[in-house]
Amino acid sequence: MLVELLIPLGVAVVLPIAIVAIVFKSVLASERNRKEIILAALEKNPNLNVEDLVKRMKKSEKLIKEKLLAKLQHGCLCCLMGVAFVLLYFFLSVQKEIFIIAGTVLIAIGIAFLVGYFVGRRMLAQEILAEEQSMNKE
Repeated sequence: MLVELLIPLGVAVVLPIAIVAIVFKSVLASERNRKEIILAALEKNPNLNVEDLVKRMKKSEKLIKEKLLAKLQHGCLCCLMGVAFVLLYFFLSVQKEIFIIAGTVLIAIGIAFLVGYFVGRRMLAQEILAEEQSMNKE
């Protein structure tokens, strides 16, 4: 009985810490690689404009529209997964409470993403138009 309780608790504690550590290490490695590339370019050509090189190496940021569409996609996905878990709990006689809990949590998260999408679309309409016009000029 105690082991059954400790295993999910251990996973619930260790998994988020492991995810954060992996993401942090990958960001550090990415920054280290960028620094090494810049230093190597400067060694080969000392007259190189560093600011221009950094601008060219910079990751292209997502457009506001792309960010909003990602919110829409995540909201729909979370809602569908939540509904699937709730239906699984009620209709397929898989009577484990984790399904109903996970389903309602996923539906709530999905609704939050969808609200963020619709509010963001309304509030950022001017910025989206300006961004599209600046893209057309380039």
